[in-house]
Amino acid sequence: MLALFGSAGTAAPGIWGNPLFTFLIILLGIYVFIKFCGWSKKFQLSGGFKKAVYIGTGLGLVVFNVMYSLGNKQLASSGDVNGALIAFIVSMAWVFLFAFALMAETKPE
Repeated sequence: MLALFGSAGTAAPGIWGNPLFTFLIILLGIYVFIKFCGWSKKFQLSGGFKKAVYIGTGLGLVVFNVMYSLGNKQLASSGDVNGALIAFIVSMAWVFLFAFALMAETKPE
């Protein structure tokens, strides 16, 4: 979690400060994402739903950046990671929704 906010390093407690652990977590995340995209290819979605997800992604680009900026300001001022963590979790959920819509086949009309 600490690597998400740019505060990881030798000062991070326990295993979180180990760069090898951080690297392995990143590789695990990439593997899970690739498997998810492969699984998504088996589904069919309507063109309208896919278009709504694409438009939401454009709007989300602005919203998630603002959320993350506010969360980082909160982290810098009080040391509380909750705002940045919520922004990260919500944006990652949207990334998986976008990837699902992108990889799924479009239903013939």
